[in-house]
This record gives sequence, structure tokens and C-alpha cells, in this order.
Amino acid sequence: MLPCQGEAKLALQKTALVLEVGAAEQLKAEGGTPVLWQLTAPKTAEVFENGWVVGLQPGEVRVRASVGGESAECVVKVEPAKLDLVDPAALKQFPDERRFESKGRRCYGSELNGQRASSPEERHFTRSNRVINPKPLRADKPLEWEVEENTEIYDGAGVLMGTVASKLNVGNRVVPVSKFNFGMSKVLNGRLCLYAFSVSLKPTAEVRAQADPSEMSEGAVGTSAWLPLDQVKDKGALLERIGLGKPKAIALPLETKSYRITGGNPKQYMTQYGEMSIVRDVGSGPVPSHYLKRPSGTINLIYSVPGFGLGGQGLDSFLVSDGLLFYPAKGAKLFVQPTYFPAKHPHAGKISPQTMTFIYGAVKTKGNEMVYGWMAKEALD
Repeated sequence: MLPCQGEAKLALQKTALVLEVGAAEQLKAEGGTPVLWQLTAPKTAEVFENGWVVGLQPGEVRVRASVGGESAECVVKVEPAKLDLVDPAALKQFPDERRFESKGRRCYGSELNGQRASSPEERHFTRSNRVINPKPLRADKPLEWEVEENTEIYDGAGVLMGTVASKLNVGNRVVPVSKFNFGMSKVLNGRLCLYAFSVSLKPTAEVRAQADPSEMSEGAVGTSAWLPLDQVKDKGALLERIGLGKPKAIALPLETKSYRITGGNPKQYMTQYGEMSIVRDVGSGPVPSHYLKRPSGTINLIYSVPGFGLGGQGLDSFLVSDGLLFYPAKGAKLFVQPTYFPAKHPHAGKISPQTMTFIYGAVKTKGNEMVYGWMAKEALD
């Protein structure tokens, strides 16, 4: 399409842009539509059909927008992701578990144990932290997004876990779909990935060997892990709503001593009347097994300590078989959480002798930035 006579020449609002690896920004063109987006170094960055540019690895790339015979360029410099460490002494922490406000967040006991602040756009585009699809496949499934057949799923270290199973009936089709957590993205194996919530996974042989057979259905198991954005059918609409890079946990100096992530034993909190609860209102969740080895063989790193009603958002998922290490943060408060007897137990709702201890720290993975959050001590060696 050629611009009309007298129409302004194509121009970009920015001609230079600096991004960290994993960060994204939308370039906007003036002077014509539709725009064809191209770039000179696809391994350094990725550009999508609505002008979103994502940094993939350090380097420099030119992004070109074209309409008919007109074109405009933006030079994008991609830098390594910076990790700004916070002095533990500067944190607001208390010996008890009092409630207080910090930067618009509701916290208990420690500034590290808080409810993630949400923006107006997030509240508009999400339901329970999942991104709403503006054109859902089915009216009763507004959180599901269609993905390509055989879309890969990776754990937080970039290890292939399997592919997405087709499970949603749409007319005479059964399609592979996923829900996505707002704001959660990372670069794995040179691709921008989004955190897929409770996606149906057809596991690899290695993952199947450690998955819980009782949780398998038609060869698939539910998991939360990382899905490449380029495999989402309507990736443009998702990019407009996902809010890349929003939930950032606080980075602290780490202890030199590390602990191997084993996943622990979820059965240690089971009784003949059901599983213990971490909240007095038994039957409403959460339960200890949510923070130990999951049915897919993964362990979750979480944003806040369960039991305070702050929202148990997962920040990352790692295969226990990866042999990854968890490093406790210096100066971070420990939380020892009581467990309660389940609803059908003779002592339902009363505190049990067992506890769970949550430690703040980070998981280090090769080639990726450290991921900070809470992990159960019982899931470590």
C-alpha cells in the first residue's frame, strides 16, 4: 500500500531504544498502515506484528518498519539484564507477623512477604492473575489461548518437559490451549517464553518417569511452566495484554551455602482423612503438596508465603531432576507455618504437630538470571 499524495512519511516514535535481555517495548509507527516489521539480527531481538520488540541476547539490531515504498528504522541495543541487590538492613521486617503497608502492598512480618501490587491495566485484562482473551475460542473459556500443535513446554532452566496436549473442544475440533499469568516472561534457549498456568502436558519419557501416575489422564499431566510466545496463535493480542516483566521479586545478597532442590515428600503431610491444610479454614487450600514436588515432577518458587491470603503466585517451576541449587538470601526472615488437620479428621481445623518452613532466596540456572522467591525448606536437601 503506497501512501497517498500529501500523506506524512512513515516515521517511528523512537529511532533508538535500549532494552535488557527479556525486556520488551512497543515501537509505534506514524504515517501509514499496515506495517511490515523486520530486523537485521533475529538472534539478538524479536519483533512482532504490532511493533513489540523483545531483547533476546546482548548486541545491536536495526528494526525496520515498512509501508509500501516507505520505511523507517530504530536502532535497538540489547544489554545484559541488571540485577539490583537490596541491602537486607533496608528491608522492613518484624519479629512477629504484624500486618503493614509497603509501596502499596499488603505485607505480613516482612516486606518480602507481600501481596504483589497490580496496575489498573492488569485488573482490567485479568481474572485471578490470568490474562483474558478478547476473542475466546469459547465464551465459557475466556482465559484459554490457542497454541500451535506440538508446542514445547520448558521448565525454568530451559529443560524440555514435553508438548501441549490438545484438550479443548471447539466445534468439531480439539485444540491445544493454555492460560497465561500476567507479566511473567523470560528468555529460554533464545526465545521469549510466557508462564503457562496449569497447561496440559504430554511429557517426555524422562519427565513421565518422575511424574505421578495417578495424576495422568490420557497420557497428559497438568503443570505450570514456560511456553514460547511464538507458538501462540493470537500472539499480537496476548502481547497487548500480558504486561511483560511486571512481577519482580526483591533481589538480596545470597549465602554461599546452597541446598539441592529435591522436592521433598508430599506424602508426609497426608493422613487417612486427607491432606493437612496450611490455613485454619480447612478445605479451602492451600495444602503442603502445592509447595513440594508437583505431579509433573516440578517444584514451584513462589512470590509470597502461603497461609496469609496474599496470593500464592508461582514465579517459576523447576524439574526436580535438574539437580538445581537454591541459595538462601542473607538477612531474610524465615516463616514457620503451622499445618491444620483436614476437614474429615476428628481434630478438624486444629493445629497439627507438623509445620512447614519457608525460606527466601534464589535459584541459579545456567545461562539465565537468578530467580528470587520463597521455597519450602522441606523441598530442599
